[in-house]
Parts: sequence; structure tokens; C-alpha cells
Amino acid sequence: MSAKNGSTQGSLAGLRVLDLTRVWAGPLATRIYGDYGADVIKISDPRVPLISPNGLNSKLNRNKKNIGLRLDKSDGREIFLELTAISDVIIENFRPRVMRNLNITYETLTKINPHIIMCSMPGFGLEGPYSEYPAFGTTAEALAGIPGLIGYDSSLPISTGIAYGDPVSGLNAVGILLTALRHRNITGTGQFIDIALAASPACNLGEFFAANSSNGYTPTINGNKSEHYSPHGAYPTRGEDQWIALSITNEKTWKTLAEIINNPILSSEDYHIFENRKKDEILIDAHISDWFASKEAEEVMFRLQTRGIAAGVVSSNRQLLSDPHLNQREFFADMDEPLFGVKRYDGQSIRGNFINKSGWKTTEEVGGSSKEILMKLLGYTNDDCETLGKQGTILFQ
Repeated sequence: MSAKNGSTQGSLAGLRVLDLTRVWAGPLATRIYGDYGADVIKISDPRVPLISPNGLNSKLNRNKKNIGLRLDKSDGREIFLELTAISDVIIENFRPRVMRNLNITYETLTKINPHIIMCSMPGFGLEGPYSEYPAFGTTAEALAGIPGLIGYDSSLPISTGIAYGDPVSGLNAVGILLTALRHRNITGTGQFIDIALAASPACNLGEFFAANSSNGYTPTINGNKSEHYSPHGAYPTRGEDQWIALSITNEKTWKTLAEIINNPILSSEDYHIFENRKKDEILIDAHISDWFASKEAEEVMFRLQTRGIAAGVVSSNRQLLSDPHLNQREFFADMDEPLFGVKRYDGQSIRGNFINKSGWKTTEEVGGSSKEILMKLLGYTNDDCETLGKQGTILFQ
């Protein structure tokens, strides 16, 4: 197997996952499993479209089969239970009451498959005063206090912009499910996992909790600035919304920057001392900004880097898609989507063990594999499928 190009089947081939998740955290976890070869069956409500022009669902639901199934109908629930009997993992991120109302709890499912591993990812967990509240990644990061750690001043907390709670929870789910599968391989028993979306980002802030509980420490809101380095920030360059990030970490790199800019004010020996630069940071930033304003971001980045200065273009998402380093490493995946043509998506950060990208499948429409799943996996006939379709229990494409 080539670590560069992936394998034919992937390291998780033979594993079957029933995916009841929506939005980001859960679909990210199951997409990773699909990329690595697991047989992921996404169970979608036939009344809710999955594919949209914004590409979010397409990004998160590749390499999955799709069955359009009404779980609120008795026949639909029975089909889900039949799939449970032949599956390894079930993952969902509804509010707790949803699975209870459908009578699809872990207690019910283990009677059908005692080896099943079930993972629930509600916003605030299955128990506690917030348990029935809905939540998104932005809610989770706010509860954890992340917006209070970032921003440009203490009067206006700012969210991360990436709904931090979602990807962190999704990656946590990947890891804990692999652990549960290993445990099952050793003991033969399944288990239930409760991942609260809001808990995942909080678990990444341990040093702040420890510092505050120790001595009441509250972090300073620095924006793009640093307590230890100066100048340190992002500066506009030529063109619309083009920026470069710069960090001067010692006296040597400061002297080099001052030499390159060739500004008499910045060349003052007073600024060889960090404390003096920090004191006059606003003035220094103004002169640096004036110099950068006429320069192309990428050109000046390479110029500074070759002189040992930490500098980098602040890429937009569109610029990132054409990044030469990521493209040389074949990080991205170009997917030819039936409705939208070829679109480029992020691939896998861990090379090797996933399915070769040439074998990746675009996101299926709701019900795209309904007939295949019913007939090949569960032994239903064409007549059975026709009846279920007429009843509205299942959507077939």
C-alpha cells in the first residue's frame, strides 16, 4: 500500500456504521470512517434534502451510502433494527428525547445486537439541567469560554468562526469509537458512549482552568499581539483583503527586518530592545503597514522567509485550495458532483490507510442506496421495496 495514494479498501474495511447524524460534528466523524473504508450507511429523513449548493453536506457525507428512511413509521423502525443486527457502530446527535421517543435506545438495541457500539452526541449530554437544550458548535465554544479568550479587546468576545466545538467533538468521536472497537475485539462486548458537544472544547482549555483555580489568573485579550514578541501581527498588503502575518521573536530578526524596510525610525538602536519596541508598538506597526501596503503578499513573504524572518500569507479558503505545498502533497480531493460539477474538498490529514482518492464517492442524494441496502443486505424483494415506497416509509432514487 502506498502511504501517498491510500489503499484500495482502507484500514476500516469490513466495519459497518449506521449514521444518524446531522450538521457537522457527527457527519465529520462518520466521513472519516468512510474515507478509511468503513461501510457507512447514512440514514436520512426522506422529507429533508441533503445536497445543497453551499457544499457543506457534500463535504461531510462523501463515501457513504444513503437510505431515505422514516424512523417514525413502524416499518421504518423495523428496518433500522434489522440493520442494527448486522452493524458494528451506531452514531447519532439528536437531542436526547428524540431517540427515546422513537424507542431506539441503547437498551433496546443491545437486545438485538449485544455487540453493538452506540455513540450519542447531544449538545449537552444525555443528563443534566441543559440536556434537552439544542446546541451547535458555536454554542459549545461559548459555554467553554473560548470567545472570552480571543478577540481584540475585552469588551467584545469573538467566536472562532469555525464552530470549534463541532470539529473537536467529531475527532473525539473518531478516537473513542476506535477505542470501543478495540475493547470489543478483546472482550466481545459493546458499549454506550455519551459525548456532549459542549464538553469537547472545554477539555482543550485545561491550562486556563488550572491557572484560574490556582491564583485567579485571567488571560489578557491580545488580538493579534503577543506578550513576548514584537512586532507581532497581521498587516495588509497590496490588493483587496490581502494580508501577511509577521512575528519578530528576537533582536537578530528585528535588525534584519529594519534593514529590509530601510526606515530611519525603525533603524533606531533603541528598538533593538524588546521592551522599547513593545512600548512603541503602535508607531512601529504603522511604519511596517506603510511598507507592506505596496507589496504583494506572497512575494514579500518569500523575501522575508529567506532572511530568517517568520512571515506567512494569511490565505483565504480559495487561496488555500491552490497552495503549492498542499497540492504537491496531494492533500485535496477533486470530486465530480452530478449537480455541481468538479469541486475541490479537503482530503485526509493522515496519509495512507484511507481509500485511494480515485475510489472516493461523492455524497449520495437521500435514498441513493435504499434499494441496494434493502435487497442486498436485508433480503427484501422488489415488491417489498415498492410497497414501502408507496407507504412513504422509504425514499428510492
